[in-house]
Amino acid sequence: MVELVDTLVLGTSAARREGSSPFIRTIIMSKQLHLIYITGLGDQNPTGQRRAIKTWRWWGVQPEFFQSNWANDESLDQKLNRLYKLIDELAKTKNVGLVAVSAGATIAIKAFADKKDKIVGVVLIAGKINQPDTIGNSYHRSNPSLLQAAHSGAKALKILNKRDRKRILSRYAIADERVYKSDSRIPGARNRIVPGIGHYITIATQITVGAPSFIHFLKRLRG
Repeated sequence: MVELVDTLVLGTSAARREGSSPFIRTIIMSKQLHLIYITGLGDQNPTGQRRAIKTWRWWGVQPEFFQSNWANDESLDQKLNRLYKLIDELAKTKNVGLVAVSAGATIAIKAFADKKDKIVGVVLIAGKINQPDTIGNSYHRSNPSLLQAAHSGAKALKILNKRDRKRILSRYAIADERVYKSDSRIPGARNRIVPGIGHYITIATQITVGAPSFIHFLKRLRG
């Protein structure tokens, strides 16, 4: 995934240098927003993802990297405490949005339910949101807090009202071998199928070439 993200980052850089569409100019000229990126499984070496989200600055936002550390023995509460501390600190002076991929969506939904007065909106990419009981044994053996996070996220989703759900953009692939469309769809949210096939390819393309449009979505919510 690192190599794919690096390739897409270079391509996006070239497009930025060459492009000058009204859409892109509008995004660049907008007021700054802080976006917290929440990683999914396999985040032990997220070098490519770190590089990718740095390009979001081109679109007038400040990226913040939140490494979930799924494979270590940190509890879900400890992960949430780290995230909530970051949200609270940023929200003192900044507008805050969340962008989460894959299993990171479980944490993002829980955080949004608990801190929605401090979060303008949420973007989920190939997010594992529904049906936590379908997570295979190998996944939660390798990622100790995953199953609890999945159930916590599913429970938090139930308390979000119609207005809250309109502040969620969930993007998922035409076909994903790891997270099915039914796992990513949220009733009442802005659900969007994006071009592409495959879990990691979808994530890599969306956090690079797909970033300008979801940043635009979050900025519109911020007003």
